Amino acid sequence: MDFKLGLDQSLKLNLSMEMKISIEILKMSLKELKEYLEKESVKNSNIEIIFPKSNFSKNEDYENYIENIGEEDESLISYLEEQITYLEIKKEIRDILEYLINNLDEKGYLVSTPEELRKNGGFKLNAFKEAINILHTLEPIGVGAIDLIECLKIQLENKGILTDTLLDILEKNLRDIGNGDLKKISLERNISLVKVNEYINTIKKLNPKPARGFYVNSKTNYIVPDLIVEVDNGEIVVNLNDMGIPKIRLKSENKKDQTLVLALERGLVKRQETLLEVGKYILNYQKNYVLFSENLKTLKIKDIAYSLNLHESTISRAVKDKFIKINGKIESLKKYIILDDKTELIKRNILKIINNEDKKNPLSDEKILLKLAEENLFVQRRTIGKYREELGILSSRKRKK
Repeated sequence: MDFKLGLDQSLKLNLSMEMKISIEILKMSLKELKEYLEKESVKNSNIEIIFPKSNFSKNEDYENYIENIGEEDESLISYLEEQITYLEIKKEIRDILEYLINNLDEKGYLVSTPEELRKNGGFKLNAFKEAINILHTLEPIGVGAIDLIECLKIQLENKGILTDTLLDILEKNLRDIGNGDLKKISLERNISLVKVNEYINTIKKLNPKPARGFYVNSKTNYIVPDLIVEVDNGEIVVNLNDMGIPKIRLKSENKKDQTLVLALERGLVKRQETLLEVGKYILNYQKNYVLFSENLKTLKIKDIAYSLNLHESTISRAVKDKFIKINGKIESLKKYIILDDKTELIKRNILKIINNEDKKNPLSDEKILLKLAEENLFVQRRTIGKYREELGILSSRKRKK
């Protein structure tokens, strides 16, 4: 009887450990999963974690990579990531910074607008703004800009020499500077040619390509997608990206270690099975958005849980920090979970209205409200301001060029 009791307790202990590991693994991003497994292998030298090798094929891109990159070239990504390791910031901000750093182009500019990057990454507005501000303080100064003007502006701000006149010249006369048309700049502002020369010399000392001298592999995203989404004959095909999932093996036989390895292996399998099931459901539910760019439909965690006969906490863990590759872009899976489709419809219309406005005479929130009313979308004025801020769009006064 004592022996049976011991067996029951042992079984419960093993099940508890396995369940705990499975729950933890499910909510991890691929990056967190890699770090977690590496720590386990350090704690237990008998466990070996074997990650898949890179799927680089020996093609023209690869050969160019080998030919053009010398040992003296330092990765911009590595250089920036090293700097943020010394910053005392929240994990949320650090994660956004890593995402931004790995979404820079060969010049060091962001590959897309901040609004698109934030939405695709599924980040909160205030945290995203904080991360952007921190990025603009990192060396080389100017990285993380959306274009040449902002890049130069960041550098001038960092030097403490940005004036209203300099900013005005940046925003309106870069082409004139390139053409050497100093007289036009002088007449427009009623300032001497000598003063214009001073301004231009200040601008010419700035670095228009902050990534110059660094290696930037624009084909590699730091965010490794968990799911690969493709469209085949009008059908959405969702597959797992197994490149981030390792094999686990024991270096020598040990019963205690075998139990842990088995729990880790089962946890990985369960993670992948659940993620694929949830991903397929979400992407197919939002099929019209994927195929025809229609508005996202209302879809809540509890709805997914009910449809898949899973617990809501399981769905929450499955979508947490998970990314998909779709239409050549990396996006957060949580982007497709919408609490209120009317809100999304209004936000998309606000974005469309602002994108089509006269940049020299941008629309106030009141005028945006009237344009929405023409589309039979009725909201309060303060709601416009709230949604505009959530989209990362400035007020009309600050948008004016």
